[in-house]
Formats: sequence, structure tokens, C-alpha cells
Amino acid sequence: MLKKTMTLALLPLMFGLSPAMAGETLNTIIGGGAGGAAGALLGKQMAGDTGALVGAALGGAAGGAATANRGNKNEAALGGAVGALGGAALGKNLAGDGGQLIGAGVGGAAGSALGAKSGDNYHRTDVHHHYHGKKKKKRKHKHRHRWDD
Repeated sequence: MLKKTMTLALLPLMFGLSPAMAGETLNTIIGGGAGGAAGALLGKQMAGDTGALVGAALGGAAGGAATANRGNKNEAALGGAVGALGGAALGKNLAGDGGQLIGAGVGGAAGSALGAKSGDNYHRTDVHHHYHGKKKKKRKHKHRHRWDD
């Protein structure tokens, strides 16, 4: 039973961590959600309800950080951890063990996506290029024909 559950838990995590041809937000949503749900499932089996919360936080952080872009990894990890932890706790209170997994997945996905978006340090849009104007061409003095030449 444990082997089957481990396989089902790690399958979405593998798909979430694989590089996809999509934007950063979609990758971060998949990674944070799969990490949060898989962490909650593994933590629940190892150490009960407290382990599920800790596993959801660690899984959401790992999934969000693994799929975020270079400048947003810390923010995505923090958002995924907080989102998965809150989602798992709220889901447990509302719908039991199944709600705990769903809440960890949804919370990890939302938290890691919001964290990655709020920490957009990778794509800078405030680069200023200084414009110095045209170079003036220096003209040589020519002999002009005037009326008194």
C-alpha cells in the first residue's frame, strides 16, 4: 500500500518539475501545487497531522522554487510554503484528510505563483538607455564668393 501511495504521490511531482514549454507562472503553479500535495501526503503517512503540515510546507517550497525563474526562487519558495501550509490546515478543518491534500495543492500553487510574481527580479523593465543626441559634423571654412571678391 505504501509503495502504491508513494508512486501516486511522486508522479505529479515529477511532471511539475519537468521543464515545460510554458511561462514561468504556469510552471510555478504546477510545481507548487504538486509539491504541496505530495509533501502533505508523505508527511501524513510518516508523522500524522503535524507531519502533513510540515510536509506540505516543505513540498510547496521545493516545488515553487524548483520551477521559478532565476530571480524569483526565494519568493516562490516562501509563497509556496506559506500557501501550502495554510491550505492544508484549512482543508483539514473543512473536509478532513482529502481536503487537506487538496488544500495543500491549491495553497502551494497559489502561494508560489503569487510569490514568483511579486518578486519579479529576473526581467528588469526599468533599464534606461541614455541618448546623447547627434554628433555634429564640423565643417571646414570654405572660401565663399561674395559680392566684393
